[in-house]
Amino acid sequence: MKQFKTILTLFMLVSVVMSSCKEETLKPLYGEKGAPKPVTNASVENIAGGAIISYTLPDDANLLYVKAEYERQGKMVVSKSSFYKKSVLIEGLGDTNPREVKLYAVGTGEEASAPIKVTINPLAPPIFGVMQSLAIRESFGGMNVKFLNPASTGERPYNIVIGVVVWDDKLSEWKDVDAYYTGLASGGFSVRGLEAKPRKFGFFVKDTWDNRTDTLQKEMTPIYEEQLKAAVDVRKKFPIPQIRPLPVDGSLLAEPGNLSSWPFTNLFDNQIGNNGFHSNEKNPLPAWFPMDLGKVTRLSRYKIWQRMHDDNSTYFYSHGNPHEWEIWGTNTPADQNSWVMLDHQIMVKPSGLPVGQVSNDDVEIARAGHEYEFPLDAPAVRYIAWKHIDNWASIQGTLGFLHMSELRIWGQIQQ
Repeated sequence: MKQFKTILTLFMLVSVVMSSCKEETLKPLYGEKGAPKPVTNASVENIAGGAIISYTLPDDANLLYVKAEYERQGKMVVSKSSFYKKSVLIEGLGDTNPREVKLYAVGTGEEASAPIKVTINPLAPPIFGVMQSLAIRESFGGMNVKFLNPASTGERPYNIVIGVVVWDDKLSEWKDVDAYYTGLASGGFSVRGLEAKPRKFGFFVKDTWDNRTDTLQKEMTPIYEEQLKAAVDVRKKFPIPQIRPLPVDGSLLAEPGNLSSWPFTNLFDNQIGNNGFHSNEKNPLPAWFPMDLGKVTRLSRYKIWQRMHDDNSTYFYSHGNPHEWEIWGTNTPADQNSWVMLDHQIMVKPSGLPVGQVSNDDVEIARAGHEYEFPLDAPAVRYIAWKHIDNWASIQGTLGFLHMSELRIWGQIQQ
């Protein structure tokens, strides 16, 4: 009897549980309130690669957003705009062909109104303007490419890739050489490591949506260059040219010494990190650091690496790392009047953050090294001098010092 009561109790419990279970379906977060009324009074402003469609929103409390359906590269895509706005952006179109766009008002239950149809006539995509702006010239070890990308703004970057390819005669096809990614409104880049022989190169521009220009073909011959051997320290061997700017404290331009464990030779030891050249501290600025390249050379470019701190970024864009400098050259260092300026630079921190703060981009660029080109018409010289205007810890200061982890120089040896 007791066993029977137990079985009966279990049966009743199972029945109660089963009767309380009902099949449920997922519903929209805000419930079902029906489709809102359509938008009205649609007007079109055609822009590069798309259009801005403005409209009047329906007076409907159920409205959540407006969506636009249109074709892009053979596929139907959707752009959305919240009920706070009265326009929707159509973008990423790769040609100027007319397109039909369907506008829907969408409610809180994700139900769409009946569509209204508008036709847009997009202007040429910005990639074609970038392509027309390309200024390409042969350079040492490769080429220089400059571009304009006016469609890119701080509020809305227009990201592009400028591709560089070379024609392979044996395979009868293009081979990748370089790809430069950028969202800047203007800029430039260099392609290096190419042989000094005539070849057919190609250039194209591509955007985020894989729209691509035709390939611009150019016969080019990179200019020969080679990395120079370590320069020799010639401080205290020749008279110092008193070239403006001079130290603001009224003293003469001088050649500071260096810390004993950070000699000049460390600049060219192919080691990058918490090592290199380190001058004495609290020197009047500017300061002069002359060196002998060994042979008369037509200089092409140079690359510097900032000093790190214990293999991290503590000293990047700070401490004694160079901020502003000039490079001077001569073949007759005994003649103070023979020096000519070859280059003037101010190191730029990509993020623009204050000294002592760095972004990931800042660190990556510093670790890769900062490259600068000499003007193509710069005279060939044997002796150069680094005129240290200021360092990051004493920008526009009266006293300072200089440290760098590595310096590499390229050019054409003349004799």
